[in-house]
Amino acid sequence: MRIKYCFLILFLFSFYTLFAQENPRFTLLPWLQPYFNPAAMGEKENHLNFTGILRQHAAGMHDIDESDPDLNDPNNNNGGFGNNNKDKPNRIPQNGEQVLLHINSYIKQIRGAVGVTFLNDKNAYRFDNVGFQFGYATKIRVYGGKLGIGVQFGFLSMKPSERSDYNPIQNPDPTITNFTESFLDFDMNFGLHYQAPTWYAGISCAQLLGGVRVSGEPNVIGDVPRQLYITGGYIWNLKTPVPWSIEPSLLIRTNMATWSMNVMAVARYNGIVWFGLAYELDWAVGVVVGAVPFFNHSNAYLKGLEIGAAYSFPTTKFGFRREGSMGDFEIIFRYGFNFYRDKTLTGYGSSRHLYKNQY
Repeated sequence: MRIKYCFLILFLFSFYTLFAQENPRFTLLPWLQPYFNPAAMGEKENHLNFTGILRQHAAGMHDIDESDPDLNDPNNNNGGFGNNNKDKPNRIPQNGEQVLLHINSYIKQIRGAVGVTFLNDKNAYRFDNVGFQFGYATKIRVYGGKLGIGVQFGFLSMKPSERSDYNPIQNPDPTITNFTESFLDFDMNFGLHYQAPTWYAGISCAQLLGGVRVSGEPNVIGDVPRQLYITGGYIWNLKTPVPWSIEPSLLIRTNMATWSMNVMAVARYNGIVWFGLAYELDWAVGVVVGAVPFFNHSNAYLKGLEIGAAYSFPTTKFGFRREGSMGDFEIIFRYGFNFYRDKTLTGYGSSRHLYKNQY
């Protein structure tokens, strides 16, 4: 009954929509599920898990020169962005950069997982965002798997970028151009996540409150819209002499005004090396690679290290135009170790008490 109520609340909240800046996008989404779904925290019991990712978005992107005579020429082949002569003084790099750090752990005493997330989002042109989230997820064993129910509370600070001047080419939105003050918002996320031995599925809604202004001007731009995430994945173990597995995954994100879909397929060898392809609808095609370099090492503290990288190339005219984006680059580091020590029995005592304490 409680699960039905959770789905109902999530469904109702998902239909409130604001039109503004969205959360940053990543290619390596299967490794970042606790970021957009708090119920996915505590994926490994008795483990403390660290995840860090650095993303360079639209690397090589430059500001548009409004004095370019080809800017409004319908016959140019640069997607309507002009020639962008390198010698012109206002060609300022406008690529984005995101840094995300996440820590979570399942704690036996509270029968759930807790986690914290830090995000530094320097998106193109105008905004520098800093976010912090704290979350909790309880775990319930259901039909051979674990159902997670999680919630996150967090703050988002947004301020004008100090890297460059915003230089719109025509009809600029006065709300954006007049944005000179920073502000701080409070919000929350809610999610459900089911993990089975060979598959998983989840649904979550971010920015449920639509941004409660803590400090700053109440009507300034920057409210992040409510977003609904639906995700799933499967592990297909191949019956081959060498241990290979194919792991497809899917994520759909929508704010009820627009939507996007990410598809990824990864081939993993013996749990050590993985590589694959990723596709984001109407945006980019990517290649992902990674490894667990100390998978078979005798030192238990080294086994939990995992590294990976991704490169995505835009498939739109925005990416193909001359002097446009070179693509998106990501580097991820994950580390987990067991910080619970197995209890050992010492001394003398009756075996009757030992058996009694097992149940």
